[in-house]
Amino acid sequence: MANYKEYRSVSEFPLHTAQLNREQIETAYQDIRNSYKSLVASRGQLVRRQTEAKNSLTTINQSLKQLSVTLEKVQKEKQQLQQALTHSLDVRKQLESWGDELTEQVDNLTLQMSATTKLLEDFESIYEEVKEDNGVFSFWQRLNRLLTAAQRLLNTDIKTLTVKKVSPEPIEDWTKETPANINRALRED
Repeated sequence: MANYKEYRSVSEFPLHTAQLNREQIETAYQDIRNSYKSLVASRGQLVRRQTEAKNSLTTINQSLKQLSVTLEKVQKEKQQLQQALTHSLDVRKQLESWGDELTEQVDNLTLQMSATTKLLEDFESIYEEVKEDNGVFSFWQRLNRLLTAAQRLLNTDIKTLTVKKVSPEPIEDWTKETPANINRALRED
């Protein structure tokens, strides 16, 4: 469409044919006929291109509508996925929290079991000692030791024995010659 065909202006053709001879009239007629033929062909091309443009515009409009619908679906799916991800993260946090609680409970039960086992072992060792001691004069001592061990076994609160031992923070020894201590000494000087 870069090349536009130039058509002669209407003013270039004679307005009145009374003063023209036959040959001039025929030449003017041929010029008008050729110009009209070119105009009709150009008009046909214009109508064809206009129809093609309308069809293309209709196709583009339909594609745009389809893309718009698809985009809306994608946005809804994206929103649903984000909600599912948020829910999944919340559930994961809950499960981790429950797992931590269960681990702590299992650790507490393990400590209680080991404390109970220690109390039972202590009682059994005292019982074995008392059982082996057959002296007549030491009967009251044996009975007293056995009752004391039984009282400790029955009355000791397991929770006091299961207090978790917190390891103290390691104290940095400033007298050791480590690279960190040497660098610190250099900086301070």
